[in-house]
Amino acid sequence: MMYLDKEWKELSRGKGLWSALGIVIILSIFLLLEARSFPTEHGFEAFLLSLYEMQIYFIPLLCLFLSSFAVMQEKELKTLIILVTKRESFRSFLLKKSVAIHGITTGVFISWHILFALPIKLFLSFNSIHFLYFLISIVVLILIFNQIGLLTGSICSTRIQLVGANIFIWFFLIFLVDLIFLYLLPYVTYANITIFSVFYFLDPLHSLRFFLETALGTFSLEFMSRFMEKMVWMSPVKFLMINLLIWLVLSFELAVLFHNKGEKQ
Repeated sequence: MMYLDKEWKELSRGKGLWSALGIVIILSIFLLLEARSFPTEHGFEAFLLSLYEMQIYFIPLLCLFLSSFAVMQEKELKTLIILVTKRESFRSFLLKKSVAIHGITTGVFISWHILFALPIKLFLSFNSIHFLYFLISIVVLILIFNQIGLLTGSICSTRIQLVGANIFIWFFLIFLVDLIFLYLLPYVTYANITIFSVFYFLDPLHSLRFFLETALGTFSLEFMSRFMEKMVWMSPVKFLMINLLIWLVLSFELAVLFHNKGEKQ
C-alpha cells in the first residue's frame, strides 16, 4: 500500500502519464467519429480493432518510460540503496514496485476506456463481451511493457542508456520483429511451421492481436488449412496466458539477476 501511494503521487505529479493519456483520448475520439460510417453489423468490432492498433504505438512506449524511470529515480535519489540495505531485498522491492506501477497504469487507462464506452454506445452497436476482450488485451499489453520497463530501469545506470534501451525495445518489437518474420517467411515449410509459430507467438503483439481478432470474431478458427492448423496448435487464450507469464517472469528475474550491474556502473 505504501508503494502504491508513493507511485501514485510521483506519477500523478508528472506530465508523462497525463500527456500520453491525453493523446490516447484525442485519437480515440477521432477514431470514434470516423467509425460512425462503419457498417452496422461489424462496425463495433472494427472500431475496437482500430482502437487497439492505434494504441500499440503509444501504450508500450509510455509504459517502458514510466516504469523504467520510476526505478531510475529510486537509484538517483539513493532511496533504493536505503531500502535494500535496511529493510528488504531487491526482489521484494521490485515485486512491490511492479504491483504498484501495474495497478496505477492499468487503473488509469481502464478507467478512461470504461468512461469512453458511454459515447461509444451512442454511435455503435455496443457488445459488452467484446469490449471486455478489448480491455483484457489492453491490460496484458500494459503489464508486459511495464515489466520490461522495470527490467531496463534496473540494469541501466544512466538516463541516456535508459532512453536508448527503451526506444530500441519499442522499435524492435513494434517494427523490426515483423520485418524479420517477413524475411523468414519464404523459408517456412510444413515441416518447420510449428517452430516458426513458437517464435511468432512469443512476440506479445502477435499473440495479443491474434487473441483479440479471434475473440471479436473477425478471424475464424474454423475451416483452416492443414498448414494453418499446424501453426495454430494452441488456443489463442493459452497463447496469450503463456506469453504473459513468460514475459512477466523473465523480465522480473532478469532484473533481479542483473540489477547490480546497473548500480555498479
